[in-house]
Amino acid sequence: MENNEKVSVSEKVASKITAGKTILVAVLVAAVVVIAGFAICSTVVSKGNKKGLTALDSISYTLTKDSAGLSENDLEARRQNAMTSLAAYTKKSGVVGVRANMLAGEITYSQKNYESASSYWEKAANKAKNTYTAPLCWYNAAVAYEDMNNLDKAESCYEKAANAKDFVQVTHAKFSLGRVREAKGDKEGAVKAYKDLTDSSSNDSFANLAKSRLIALESEAN
Repeated sequence: MENNEKVSVSEKVASKITAGKTILVAVLVAAVVVIAGFAICSTVVSKGNKKGLTALDSISYTLTKDSAGLSENDLEARRQNAMTSLAAYTKKSGVVGVRANMLAGEITYSQKNYESASSYWEKAANKAKNTYTAPLCWYNAAVAYEDMNNLDKAESCYEKAANAKDFVQVTHAKFSLGRVREAKGDKEGAVKAYKDLTDSSSNDSFANLAKSRLIALESEAN
């Protein structure tokens, strides 16, 4: 009875996490943009980068300024204008290209254009493979792929985020990796992901969820 209760609670909590993953995307992207802005101010950047970053700040400001009371049509018009303005910057390399693709990913995700969103976030990740923004972009791309029910691509991107060093949401990524593998019917792979999480972060809330999922999978096997 105790195991059945744990499984039931685990399933309910895991369901809530899955439902809330789109909210996490927006929060994380906003946080990284702020951090990136701080880093840019404290380091020396080229004149070209400064110009590009200033333009991106302007695009972002125009997109969000006094937007709370706007109708959906007005918001969509702003998104379209922002995407038009971003087109010249998403092709660039370096920090300008990374930030432009991240912003484009956030905008297209809000439009429920998950295919474009995943593409922009993957581009951002590939433009900055060895930076702290890369695993965030892989994570966000995974969420977009999951929304398209492309579980193979979601698994691949979650795995890249889960294996990244110093990713602040690494436990969430590892749990999501296990969850997607479960959805694919790969119980052995899910167990591996969950055990990796519980072994590396035993006191984390996602590790506790992983322990519950391991109990559930063990119960199903018996």
